Amino acid sequence: MEKLGWFCTYTPIEIFHAAGALPVGIKSNSGAEHEDVVLGDSICSYVRSCMGGALTGAYDALSGVVIAHSCECMRRLSDGWLYRKDEIKPKMLHLLDVPKIVTDASISFFAGGLRHMKDDLEEHFGPISDDALRASMATFNRTRELFNAIDALRKEEAPAITGGEIEDLIATSWEMPREEFNTHLENFIKSKEGQTGDKDAPRIMVIGGPGNGSLIKTIEGTGGLSVVEHMCTGLRAFTGEPEFNEDPYQELAALYLKGTPCPRMLGDKAREAIEDIQSMVKEYKVDGVLYYSMKFCANMQMQWALLKNDIPLDVPMKVLEGDISSEINEREVQSFIKRLKKRRKKNQ
Repeated sequence: MEKLGWFCTYTPIEIFHAAGALPVGIKSNSGAEHEDVVLGDSICSYVRSCMGGALTGAYDALSGVVIAHSCECMRRLSDGWLYRKDEIKPKMLHLLDVPKIVTDASISFFAGGLRHMKDDLEEHFGPISDDALRASMATFNRTRELFNAIDALRKEEAPAITGGEIEDLIATSWEMPREEFNTHLENFIKSKEGQTGDKDAPRIMVIGGPGNGSLIKTIEGTGGLSVVEHMCTGLRAFTGEPEFNEDPYQELAALYLKGTPCPRMLGDKAREAIEDIQSMVKEYKVDGVLYYSMKFCANMQMQWALLKNDIPLDVPMKVLEGDISSEINEREVQSFIKRLKKRRKKNQ
């Protein structure tokens, strides 16, 4: 089976699956940031890692990639990939424009972009029928249902599921055939039946982009429990409620644009993102919010400023700034967790 790489959760990978290709998520630790000699220092570490990975052969097993124009750093990744295309093995590159607002017009625009992507994929992988796409959409919607069931377990008073386990599940979803992954999720849910976890650990909401591989491990290693991850590598990847449309591309466009909003979104969707965060604090009984802002990510930094200065969350928030590979300041996280434990005990 040929493999197609993707970078952003606004990429409808159901179309890859319908083409008979295996969608492979490009992880934050799969590239080589220090090997990026194209993009420059003022680009986020995730994108630099991806460019370095392309130049050093980390993605040679892929037949191609789709880069979603979700931010200017991702657009620069597309520019750099094309500029050095003679040195990069995956030859197919498609740049997918993703609207920043959600209106009827933007959904139709995005649907047109998905059809254009489908045409590009067909040149490399053969015809993609609507029936095949509908079957793929059903398979991926089953993944959403299963993650919703897992999510419900995390809202319990003593959840048996840790943030580290969710992180592992999502990493697995980026490289395992989807039918196998759905079975994997079903077995995971069964394994948690009747189990409980630590009801006294401070419940943490993590907000971020691609994140840092040490972040959740550090939180849970210092006595906290991550109960919801509002991240590209967390909740945002599996949200959205399918609404049937006779045109499958229109349906996919609406599903992806209407899902849990990333900080890149503007207008009503940006306000919804803040409202979602406020409601999640209550829904998941969150004791504290840990906001991880990746350096040179303008979208994350703007949302951080809004939450920090203008939006009441009713719980403490800790802001950390770093990149995808830097060490997490364990002492800062530990201090935050201790503060939450004292606050939790006082409020009991």
